[in-house]
Amino acid sequence: MNRERGGSRRVAHLGLLVLGLALSTGCKREDPPAETTSVAEPDPLPELRAFEASRRAATDFASLPPSDASFGADPYAIAALPGGERFVALLRGRDAIVVLDASMRELARMPAPGSPSGLAVTPDGRAVLVVGERGDGITRFAIQEAAPYLAPSGRFGLGGMRALRDVAAGPEGVVYAVEEHEGRLVMLWPKGEEGPEGEIAALREYAAIGGGPIHVERVGSFVVVDALHAHALVIRPVDEAGRALAEGEARIAHDGPIWGFSAVPDGEGMFVLAGGVEDHPLDRRGGFFGYIDSFVFLYRVERGAARLLSAVNVGDLGVVTPKALHLAKEKDGTLVALVTGYGGETAARLVFEASGKTQAIPPKTSPLLPGTRDLVMLPGGGFVGANPLLDAFVIVRPDEPRERIVPVVDGDGPRPPSAEARLGEALFFTNLMAPENGTEDAHSRFTCETCHFEGYVDGRVHHTGRGEVRVVTKPLLGLFNNRPHFSRALDPDLSAVAHAEFRVAGAGSGHSPWFSLDARTHPVLAALGRSDTEPADPLTLRRALMTFLMGFSHRQNPRSAGQTSFSEFEREGAKLFEARCEGCHEARLSADEKGSRLPFERWESLIFTPAGPIVWASNEYRKTGVVPYVHERGARVPSLRRLGKKRPYLTSGAAKDLGDLLARARWSSEGVFFHDGAPEGAAGLEAREREALWSFLELL
Repeated sequence: MNRERGGSRRVAHLGLLVLGLALSTGCKREDPPAETTSVAEPDPLPELRAFEASRRAATDFASLPPSDASFGADPYAIAALPGGERFVALLRGRDAIVVLDASMRELARMPAPGSPSGLAVTPDGRAVLVVGERGDGITRFAIQEAAPYLAPSGRFGLGGMRALRDVAAGPEGVVYAVEEHEGRLVMLWPKGEEGPEGEIAALREYAAIGGGPIHVERVGSFVVVDALHAHALVIRPVDEAGRALAEGEARIAHDGPIWGFSAVPDGEGMFVLAGGVEDHPLDRRGGFFGYIDSFVFLYRVERGAARLLSAVNVGDLGVVTPKALHLAKEKDGTLVALVTGYGGETAARLVFEASGKTQAIPPKTSPLLPGTRDLVMLPGGGFVGANPLLDAFVIVRPDEPRERIVPVVDGDGPRPPSAEARLGEALFFTNLMAPENGTEDAHSRFTCETCHFEGYVDGRVHHTGRGEVRVVTKPLLGLFNNRPHFSRALDPDLSAVAHAEFRVAGAGSGHSPWFSLDARTHPVLAALGRSDTEPADPLTLRRALMTFLMGFSHRQNPRSAGQTSFSEFEREGAKLFEARCEGCHEARLSADEKGSRLPFERWESLIFTPAGPIVWASNEYRKTGVVPYVHERGARVPSLRRLGKKRPYLTSGAAKDLGDLLARARWSSEGVFFHDGAPEGAAGLEAREREALWSFLELL
C-alpha cells in the first residue's frame, strides 16, 4: 500500500474516516535535547564489562534455565465464563489455568498444557479449551457452578503435533487450533465423549495457512487466522459444518507483522480491525529505524476480498505495539474501537463512521500501564486484561481514574525475577528505551518487540542503510552465550549491545541517549517496584537491560518436549550434521569459547533438556555465497538454536523455510561449501539426507 509522505504520518484515509487524531502528550524527560545542551556522556563500558565478566564466571551455560521458567507467571490469555462473574486465564510461565473472580482474585489453579497460550470458551458455555506450545493436543475442561469451577474432561489428541498457539470453537461443535512451525489450521469434529484414556474421538482435517500462525478466532461465518511471519490475516468462510473453506479466502497482507485483531460480523461480510506495524518497508538509510510506527487498520471483508477503509497511526497517540484490541458495532452503525498498547503508556478509543461520513469525534486517550496482552470487555464499560509484563491482571473501569493492578499470587512458584531484570524487561518491551521518539515523516515510536515478536523475529527482510545490504531479523534471545553479536559481529559483548541499543533506539529524536527515568513520570516503574524518589540513572538502565538479556534465554523447544532420546531417523540426521555442518555450526555452550565445544556423545542428553543449551555456532566469519556480504569477511556463523522461530533463513532471508534452506546447500568439487549461489555442477544433499537433517534441526 502506497501512502503520500509529508509531515506527520498520523492518518491515511481510504474511504472510512477517523477524525481528530492529536499528537500524544506522552511522558517527557525534563532534560533538553542534545542539540541545545552539552551533555557529558561518560564511558560506561569498563564498569558494565566488569559486571558482565562477573556474571559469566558464575554462570553454567549448560544449566541456564529457559526464560519461560524464570520470568514470572506471565498471565497470557483471559476469557469470561458464562454469567460474567468469573474468568479463566492462562499462566504461560507456570503451565497453569486459573479461575478468577470479578476482582481478579484467584479461586482455583490446575495444570494446563505446557507453555499454554490459547484459550477458548465453547459457544454452548459448557467447556473451556486450552492449547500450549509444549502440549501435544487440545485439553478440555468442563465448566462447573461450584468450586473449583473447572474439571479436566478429556483431550483431543493430534498425533504428537506441538507448537500449538491458539484455539477457537464454532457453534456447530467444531474446534479450531493453529500450529506455528508448519503453519497449519487444524479442524476437529468430536465424535463422542471422553474415552477410557481421556482421549476424545474426533474427525480431523488440516489446512495449510503458512507463515507462523499465532491466533485464531471464529467470527460469525468466518474463521480468522493471524499468520505472524506471513504478515497476514487469513479469513476463510465456513460451510454448514463449520469447515474453513479455501474457496472464498481473503488475505489481508502487510509489509510487516500484525500483532492482534478484533472483528465483528456485518451482513454477509465483516469488519476487521488489525493492530500491527506500519505497512511500509523498514528503512534504516536515514540513520534510524524508519517507518515502524504502530498502526491500526480497519478493513471490510466480503466475498473473498478485503478492502482497506482506514489506517490510523496510533503510535502518534502513544499507543505502541497494539496486541489487545476490541471492535464493537453500535446500534447506529458506528464502529467503536478500544486499542491498548503492549509497549506504550496509553490506550485509545477510536470512533469510525460505518457509512463513510465524517464524525468530528476526536479519539479519547487515557493512561494505561504497558503490557496488556489480552482483554475482556465488561458489560458496564471498561475491561479486564492479562498483563505478562507486570505478571498481573488489570482492571479498568470507567468510574475510576486509573487501572487497578492485581499481581498474580505465586507463593509456591519459582523465585520471581529480580527488580533489575524486570526493569530490563520493561526497557525491552516498551518504548522506555527511547521515550522521546516522535512520529513525523519516517520517524517512529517503537520497542524492541516491534521487530522481535516476543524476542524472536518478525519475518521481515529489511534495508540496513549500508549500500544494497538487506538482512533478516535475528532473535534477541540467547545472546548471553552467543557473542560476538549479530551478523557483522561488531558488538563483542552484551555491554556493547546494551550501550549501543540506547543510541540506536533514539537515533534521530534529537535527544541524548544518556538519560534517567523517573517513576513519577513513568508509572510503570513504580508498578515494577522502583521508588518514585530515586530515578533510574543511565548506568542503571544499561545494567538492567543487560540483566534481562542475560536471563532471556530461548524458550523450551516444543519439538523436543516429551522426548529423552533421538529417534532412529533423528540420529541419522545428527550424524549427517556432525559430518556436514558442525565444522562451522559447532556444538559449543558459548559461541566464543572453543573449549566449550562438546563431543557428539553429549549432544543427545543436552538437546532434550528444557534449556537445550547448545548454541550451534562459532565466533568466526564465513563466506558461503549469501551475498551481498554484511562484512568484508562474510558473516558471523549464526546460532541454529530454535530454528523453528527464526524464519526466513540465511542472512539475506532468501530461504523461506528449512526445506528451502537444505535444498540450497551445495559443495563444490573442491569441497567448498555454499549456502546459496553455488557454482554450476556443485553437489547437493540427497532427498533422504535432507529429510534426516530437517528432523534433527527441528530439535535444536
